[in-house]
Order: sequence, then C-alpha cells, then structure tokens
Amino acid sequence: MKMADKIRFVRQNMKKNKSRIFMTVLATAIGCAFLIMIASVAFGLQKSFVDELLRDRLLTEIDLYNSMKDGEPSPITAEDVRRISAMERVKAVTTHYMKGGEVELDGFETTTTLVFTDFEQEKAANLELEEGRMPESGSEIVVGYHLAEHLKNKQGASYSGRLLDAEVTVTGLAMDPKKNEMIESGEARLKVVGILKKPANERNMETHVMIAQSLMPSFLLQDEDIGSPQAKAYAASAEVVAALAKELREQGYSLYTAADSVNQMETIFLVMKIGLVFVGTIAVLIASIGIYNTMTMAVTERAQDIGIMKAVGAHPRSIRSIFLIESSGIGVMGALIGTVIAYGLSAAVNIALPPIIAAALDSKPPEGFVFSYIPLSLTLLSVGISVGVAVLSGMRPAERAVRIDVLRALRRDI
Repeated sequence: MKMADKIRFVRQNMKKNKSRIFMTVLATAIGCAFLIMIASVAFGLQKSFVDELLRDRLLTEIDLYNSMKDGEPSPITAEDVRRISAMERVKAVTTHYMKGGEVELDGFETTTTLVFTDFEQEKAANLELEEGRMPESGSEIVVGYHLAEHLKNKQGASYSGRLLDAEVTVTGLAMDPKKNEMIESGEARLKVVGILKKPANERNMETHVMIAQSLMPSFLLQDEDIGSPQAKAYAASAEVVAALAKELREQGYSLYTAADSVNQMETIFLVMKIGLVFVGTIAVLIASIGIYNTMTMAVTERAQDIGIMKAVGAHPRSIRSIFLIESSGIGVMGALIGTVIAYGLSAAVNIALPPIIAAALDSKPPEGFVFSYIPLSLTLLSVGISVGVAVLSGMRPAERAVRIDVLRALRRDI
C-alpha cells in the first residue's frame, strides 16, 4: 500500500467515529497544554529572576572585597586597582570612596551619601544615565534618580523644580571625636549634569551624589580616614567573566560576580523544570490511556477490513503502519491544539496575574515580571512527548491487528 492509500484509509475510519476521536484528541490536547503550562512557570520565574539579576551592568561586574597578603586579608589599594586595570580581560575598574553629606538647593535640603569616583572609569564601565551627560570637570556631578524628591524645605514639601543643570551646595559631614557630634568637613558649589538611570527595583532609592575623586580632599577633615574604597572590576565581555574571576581568585582576591548567583539559580531552576516536566508528562500518560482504548476499539471494529487486506496480500508492516499513523495523528492534533491552548493561557495569566498580586499584596510586582514563559524548546519537548506517547499507545493495538487470523476476521469471529 502506498502512503497516500494508508492516510486515506485512516481518514475514512476516523470520520466514522468522530465523537470518540474528538474526545481522545481533546484528552491529549489537555495533557499537552497542562505539560506546557506547568513547566512554563519555572521558565517564567527563571526568566524574571535571572533577567533582574543581570540587568544593567551586573553581568560583567565583579565586586572586589580584599586581597590576601602574607596570609592575611588586606583592603583593596590603589596599587591593586592599577594591577587589575592592566589585566587583559578588564575593561574598567571603579572605586567608590563614601562618606556622609548634605545637599542644599534653593532652601531645599537632604542628607545623602557622597560617592567619590573616577568618572573616566565610570564611562568605560558604561554607567547609565536617565538624562544628562557624564561630568567633564571637577565642578560637575551626577546624582541619584530619587534625589530631587528627597529634597525638602522647612515645611516638608518636596522640590518640584528641574534638578538637571542646577547648581547645588554639597557639604561633607564628619564625626568630631572631641564633641562626639557631626560637623561640617567641607563645602562646594557643584553643577548637576547627569541623573542616574532609574533603578530596576522600585524599592531601591538612589539619593547619593557622585563627585570626582579629585575633590575628595576638600571634603575631608585633616585627619579623617574614610577607609578603603568599594572596588568593582568590569570584564571586557560577558563571555570572559568566569575566566577573569578565576584569574583574580588565583591571585588572592576575594570577589563576587553575578555569574555566581546565576549558576546557582540555573541549577535550582533546572531541577524545578525537570520535576514539573515529569509531573506534566504524567498527565500526557493519562491521556494515552484514552488513545490506547480508541485504537483497541478501532482494531476490533475494522477486523474484517484487516482480514480483507491480509487476504489480498497486504504486508503485516503496512497493517501495523496504518494504526500507528492513526495514533500518531491523534497525538499530533492533540499536541497542536494543546500548544495553542497553552500559549493562550500563558498570555492570559501574564496579563491577569499582576493586578491580582497588586490587590492581594498591596504592592506592584517587579517591572517586567513574567509568571509564565514558553520558549520554543519547551514547545518542541512537549509536542515530542505527546506524539511519542501517542505512538507508543498505538503500538500494542497495531501488533494485535497484525496477529488477526484472516479466516476468523472474515467471519467477524474475533
């Protein structure tokens, strides 16, 4: 028999039992949709958390804590910074010296953190701004996204003017060891030329002021020590982060990279995805019972047709393939319908869930949060499982069809 004849025979027989075939396909579709949807939760949460972790500069960022010298941990020094900056895979090394301070503008003021940095290194590290530009002189500064709303007057009202291009008075604060109270340690009139990019996490309130390190001495008391800097190295690309981190660790540096957390999270989500796919596969296996019953009934009902085909010389392989084509057809139709249902449900969940979370927890979920995400790999895996289970379900009935005795089949005595 030609393939076209086999397909025509299958279609004719499926049309005779539309209701039974429909219910079998529906059961397979539900099983496939359940498999995709339950696994999509793990893919969605992974996408949300990993994307959040790797947002902005974090993917190439390496936090440097200290270095081992003579068997003892030592703070990161200027010499360490120069050595790391000269390494082949390093694009930039930023150092942040921090101390307390105040900002005043037209009667509005607030306490803040003064961050002394090298803006050339910040440029190389791709420091992102919401608006404005990077400083080009020591009298220009960059401020946190939320600084303006934290500027208050004596009546408690927030500053409503434009902070960009405004000149603000920045004052350093230090602890007077004799009086045990905060005193001014320096003051400068500086121009705001850049506003830092809005943080991805709305709970992070950025109100600090970034100042060129060349101005740091003018904000310090004579004997004041603000300690070692917070140092970060930036790899030339995401692909070399792991190799660079390994090299730095071998040189005795204690560090942390986003890749460390990503690897841990990837392992956790991999276990979760395997578990959910296993649970979803059980639903497909349950649907396979319906396929098995349908194919068994088909063999019984078509016994005479099978006997005729055998009588005219049909090869057992042809008879077997007819029933496998029918069972795989049921699996394909169910998988396609289930996939469409799953994509629809996924879109509906992602639209409906954020308002529900906001109402239940009285807070908005993180921006860009995805609860259900269906990658192409999950779709292909689910369709493959559904079709594979359908074919396996039809193998036993197909073998039964091959073993039917011709004479008994023609007498309908089976």
